[in-house]
Amino acid sequence: AAAQQNLWVTIASEQQLRWLEQSRPARPLRCWLKVDTGMHRLGVEPGQAPAFYQRLKACPNAADDTVLSTHFASADDLSSARTARQLALFESACQGLPGERSSANSAAVLAWPASHCDWVRPGYMLYGNSPLALDHPNAQPLQPVMTLVSAVISLRDVAAGESVGYGAIWTAARPSRIATVCIGYGDGYPRMAPAGTPVLVNGQRAVLAGRVSMDMITVDVTDLPGVGIGDEVVLWGDGLPVGEVARHVGTIGYELSTRMPARTPRVVVVA
Repeated sequence: AAAQQNLWVTIASEQQLRWLEQSRPARPLRCWLKVDTGMHRLGVEPGQAPAFYQRLKACPNAADDTVLSTHFASADDLSSARTARQLALFESACQGLPGERSSANSAAVLAWPASHCDWVRPGYMLYGNSPLALDHPNAQPLQPVMTLVSAVISLRDVAAGESVGYGAIWTAARPSRIATVCIGYGDGYPRMAPAGTPVLVNGQRAVLAGRVSMDMITVDVTDLPGVGIGDEVVLWGDGLPVGEVARHVGTIGYELSTRMPARTPRVVVVA
């Protein structure tokens, strides 16, 4: 299947290499050799890399352009010495091997230039999101390319002391204006988003009031005069980074960006 689809394959274990050696592909497969330098998820031990590489070079089922790769565990933590140690271990494991190399994920692309090697592997940053734990000047040009948008479908006034939503976990401390928005956890918005999680209503910040429902959320728009039915609500995107929303939820922007269900409509905007 890999040969038919013109896919490159990653070799990360003895079993995978044996399968390759015993296979009969239509043509030699282009391969990446994964070296485990500290992530401890996939990959061969650094000391095994030369032997695996030579077996790939000798294997008629492997093309003659094997790429050596590794993956960083903490590249988004600029205060950690782990990335530098992993990079040094990778360079040592690859010493004397002529293949091209790849080690940089999104965080390393932005903050660890020594890791760029021959190939870089941006993922999260392709969404225009910064993976770094700290602000970094190289991340400033990134612009979100994914925006989750809905609209106000109902407005009501709630008296001080009245509660909103399932479980009555949010109670109005003052007379409040509540907007109901047509999106919920069934559409990929996180159910665990607490009251106080920010949204943008007509480009202005407001916050969740009450628990996220399957198909709806409720937003406190008391301080936003003029909000009407049909007004745009941005859950994350330009002006409201997905990472900021994720911090309120207690997760990471990667999860929110990749969990959109099929029922959520997609609109591709060509710049």
